[in-house]
Amino acid sequence: MKIIKPTFQLYDRDEQRGGLRIIEEAGRLCYKSEDKFTDTSAEAFVRGLIKRKHLSVLEHGDMIFEIDDYHIYDAVAEGLQMIRDAGHQPPMLEMTNIGDRCIVSGNMRAWLELFASGSLAGRYFIGYFDPVFIQGMGFMDDDAEPDPRVRQIRYDDLRDPLEKLIHLRQTVKFTVDRGVTHEFVRHRKMSFSQESTRYCNYSDGRFGSEITVVRPCFLDEGTEGYELWKQQCMSAETTYFSLLNYGLLPEQARDVLPTSTKSELMMTGTLGAWDHFFDLRARQITGKVHPQAAEVAMPLYELFRVIYPDIIIR
Repeated sequence: MKIIKPTFQLYDRDEQRGGLRIIEEAGRLCYKSEDKFTDTSAEAFVRGLIKRKHLSVLEHGDMIFEIDDYHIYDAVAEGLQMIRDAGHQPPMLEMTNIGDRCIVSGNMRAWLELFASGSLAGRYFIGYFDPVFIQGMGFMDDDAEPDPRVRQIRYDDLRDPLEKLIHLRQTVKFTVDRGVTHEFVRHRKMSFSQESTRYCNYSDGRFGSEITVVRPCFLDEGTEGYELWKQQCMSAETTYFSLLNYGLLPEQARDVLPTSTKSELMMTGTLGAWDHFFDLRARQITGKVHPQAAEVAMPLYELFRVIYPDIIIR
């Protein structure tokens, strides 16, 4: 059994081709198949996700557009309202009109949902999308040319702090115990991909034929409490491997794994979503945060304040 401390890692956002690379990274994290990365593997991997309708992973990629024609901006807003009026959930697109600058952004799943809805608003944007996302999907206007009245922009093109808060997205990978992940995935405006105990068989050599657990920050090594925790985790590991040898699948044997089991969780959200995350997990406006959540959330908050000083300033 391996014992580790929790960590986090900020990812550079991939803005090429709608974020194909970061989508592949998120998807492979779930199955811990990062060894299958190649320079050309992203396209086939994303096509496979779409074919299997595993669209949540697409939420780690995004595209942003500036609109030169106010009528188009109004048409998009009306299109989303029509979807609501029809009793459906509208795509999670973000819209701003700040200083007469109209911007629409969304993760790749949101854009595909807009195109699938049949809303006429989709025709203004679909021509900008990589064929891997739209070919063979049956979308209306899937062969449209890019509309000159809208243009794709990048994060560096966002000028106003409020534009950045709403349209700029950041990805963070946490390595924490599963109890912490249960708390973090409650931030529903975020997008998540998580190491799967259904498909990861920790008896495999690629996992060192052992489980990995995260050390509780509230137990000091060498104390009786620490030893009790460690013994219980080791007992769970032994039982987990015994159940696998008995013939159970990893998704069945995992029932005995402790909450301390290490899990990698990739989270992507707008800076506004991260600001709310810090309200609860670092600034503690709703009450005292769990110590193991604070162990990663508080240093991450301080790092965000350095990287985005004009936005995350409290």
